[in-house]
Amino acid sequence: MAGDHRVATSDDVEVSTYLEIAKEREGEQPVPEEGLTTGTEREAVVVIDFGSQYSMLITRRVRECQVYCELVPYDAPWERIAPLHPKGFILSGGPASVYDPGATLAPEYVYESGVPMLGIC
Repeated sequence: MAGDHRVATSDDVEVSTYLEIAKEREGEQPVPEEGLTTGTEREAVVVIDFGSQYSMLITRRVRECQVYCELVPYDAPWERIAPLHPKGFILSGGPASVYDPGATLAPEYVYESGVPMLGIC
């Protein structure tokens, strides 16, 4: 049917390309543990949403790589994040420029955690 076609934007293709590269890289693969059903019992990648229209797409693509991933708002407190045992953060873009006065910044725990972070704008 004509309505079944999906149109990819350049940003969609770019994010997909980065994730395909990550899939092809040699390295330690996540091993699912039996009996785990929630993110509070395993390690996770946390996507911090700053208002990007692609935040849910990024989250879905990470999950398609068999990695547990949670999408949280930019103002989520550490008490919500800590039980996820984050192994990495992905910062989504947003509608405002990072150079605007009063621009929203990533929470301090992102910098203090020492885990890898990826910013996508």
